[in-house]
Amino acid sequence: MEKRAMAAATGLAAPILAAVTILAATVVDPGFSWASDALSNLGELPVSESITLSFLTGAPEFVLFNGGLILTGLVGLPFALRLWTDAENAFHRLGAVEFAGALIALALVGVFHIPRDPHGTVAITHYLLGIVFMWTYGTGSVLAGRPRWGLLTIWLGIFHLLAWLVWAAALTGPIPGLAIPETVGAAVFGGWSLVAARAKLGWPPLPNPLHLRSPPAE
Repeated sequence: MEKRAMAAATGLAAPILAAVTILAATVVDPGFSWASDALSNLGELPVSESITLSFLTGAPEFVLFNGGLILTGLVGLPFALRLWTDAENAFHRLGAVEFAGALIALALVGVFHIPRDPHGTVAITHYLLGIVFMWTYGTGSVLAGRPRWGLLTIWLGIFHLLAWLVWAAALTGPIPGLAIPETVGAAVFGGWSLVAARAKLGWPPLPNPLHLRSPPAE
């Protein structure tokens, strides 16, 4: 597989890796609750523990979650480079930088696991950059002559933001877990990457009603 295709393929591999490792972590962690926990609680280091071999062997959710985030961020970076090299305007290039920033922040969530600082900062940065990326890159696609794909991308960013706003508006007491809006955000960001990467690879037989750009002839 040539380099451009390999870079596009990482846009498929990264979200699949994230989904598998995060879901596996929820399965092996008997104390995790979708209603009351954040996803980051899967990678939390108890106050009384330190990272030792005995702890890691007894806490597979810690390894799956944090290791999965770190690997996802690193694996997906070549796709950000592919977005940059395929950019047709300044909005596309800025979007590629934001995409890379979101992936780096995601990897740092695994590095700075709870309760390490600045966990909260890098987690918020990941989600905010994911939203802004959608708006920026979508604008670039509209200006490049693919309004349906561009507008869909922009609206995905709006949907992601609305998921957080609806969650916040529904709060009536103590703050519940963040896992559900976090999962919505991850699905939006990862789903976009899957569709865009598949289009760049030119994989049939999916139709292309949104006019995604096909890979240029080599």
